[in-house]
Amino acid sequence: MKFRNIVLLLVAAVLAIAGYFGVRILLHGFTTAAEPSRVERIVARAARNFAIPRKARLEPNPWKPAPDVLKEARESYIDRCAVCHAPDGSGQTNVGRNEYPRVPDLRAPQTQNLTDGQLRYIIRSGVPLTGMPGWAKPHDEQSDDSWKLVLYIRSLRNLTNEERTQQTAAISSAHFAGSASCQKCHAQIYEHWRKTPMANVVRDPRESPNVIIPDLSTNKIAKFTKDQVALVYGSVWKQRYFTKIGDDYYPEPAQWDVINKVWRPYFVPNGADWWVPFYPPDNMQRPTGPTCDGCHSVGYDIHTKQVAEWNVGCERCHGPGSEHVQHPTRANILNPSHMDYVQASDTCIQCHSQGRPLTVPIEGKYYDWPVGFQPGSNLCDYWQLEDHKLGEATFTHFPDGTAHKNRMQGNDFVQSVMYRRGVTCFSCHDVHGTDNYAQLIKPGDQICLDCHSPLSLNGPRTATLEEHTHHKKGSTGSSCIACHMPKIETTIADVKVRSHTFAFITPDMTDKYKIPNPCTTCHADKTTAWATEAMRHWPERSPWRLQ
Repeated sequence: MKFRNIVLLLVAAVLAIAGYFGVRILLHGFTTAAEPSRVERIVARAARNFAIPRKARLEPNPWKPAPDVLKEARESYIDRCAVCHAPDGSGQTNVGRNEYPRVPDLRAPQTQNLTDGQLRYIIRSGVPLTGMPGWAKPHDEQSDDSWKLVLYIRSLRNLTNEERTQQTAAISSAHFAGSASCQKCHAQIYEHWRKTPMANVVRDPRESPNVIIPDLSTNKIAKFTKDQVALVYGSVWKQRYFTKIGDDYYPEPAQWDVINKVWRPYFVPNGADWWVPFYPPDNMQRPTGPTCDGCHSVGYDIHTKQVAEWNVGCERCHGPGSEHVQHPTRANILNPSHMDYVQASDTCIQCHSQGRPLTVPIEGKYYDWPVGFQPGSNLCDYWQLEDHKLGEATFTHFPDGTAHKNRMQGNDFVQSVMYRRGVTCFSCHDVHGTDNYAQLIKPGDQICLDCHSPLSLNGPRTATLEEHTHHKKGSTGSSCIACHMPKIETTIADVKVRSHTFAFITPDMTDKYKIPNPCTTCHADKTTAWATEAMRHWPERSPWRLQ
């Protein structure tokens, strides 16, 4: 009798639920635009978890979260999962927000509390009656990378409220420990990082005798000797030489153009950077502390003029690390990958942008970097990006708002659709070091095609890349970065770096705003009218987008 009552209750519950949804459909129709109710979410999640066999649920992960494993897993995630789950796992994508039921937030406890075996089973088998496909390879149980994807999903986990409280307390009491202190636990990352330009921006010629690239005796602009050089700045595009007077460093008036292998004057003239009118027109009266050192070091102290460490060390992005060195946990160190997209990118934008502090001057001095900012803070509370009025050509901007000079990747990026969609700087770059130019996680065009492969929802909306570019595969004209990241921003003389708005600059914009476009930059023997007319015959290109 008791069993019969239980069965009747279950049948009644099923009929009630079916009736509820039947009434909803009759009244409101069936649409994925409607937000699933809490009951639906609970039922769907319970049904999914119930369907996972016990054996799979208890299966242990054979992989450990080593840097190379997570790197491989991240590439797989971007390739297969990010279109629905978003690069940060939030599910805030056009596809994810229109699935029914909604794509889950991989960072949330409902996902993170699943066992490794459960997560792997979902990845391999999919979830019937949803948009989640199964990624298992037929007749092959172990060769897929689903276990590694599980580890990557674990790395997306949000800090708990308790961990955030611990983190705030730890960072406020911690002090800088130096990048070398990270080596013991993060040996592979450290070894990659120490070879990067970030780790070698500033060098002491007494510690690194071969750091000076040119023969100083060939300098006919402003003579100085090796003994006068206290620090050397740069090695990729240009190299500058600082002498020390008292507690301050000052730039010599000659610099080396690394690309063209020639000496050039170094002096910031009137009409250039905003701070110029506040300093005498003499390099030896323009100390680098206010103008340079805050970005090229860790922990520059504006009062003592001392640094915790020269170069862009680990703690420049992760905050003071003494507590973490003593007791390594997620809760006593900062990690930009766990921040929202604004704070995450602010970690890079603090130095890769032109602007000025909100308070000017600070204790009587004019600083060209965001004094007081620490990763995890809001950069806008310390730093104002260089202002620009549309239609005006300035030292920093073209009339359309695209950057005119180097160190403005942040100014460009915050204007882009990529930024508005939550893409971060480290979606493309890995400052810990890679074998690719600019520490890209992959060669440039490959990164673009991860999200913008032909017929993808993010475009291009053509069957092949060649149909989109109207150039042969493998040619410069078929390169994503050649068209969407042209080299138009000056770093020294005629040496240019790439734009980061990712917008296509039309030939018409060259006529209107004198901003170089990629078409006639490559086809230098052709006119802007020729380029515009050629694109008018591209069937998938709107004529209105050419103006």
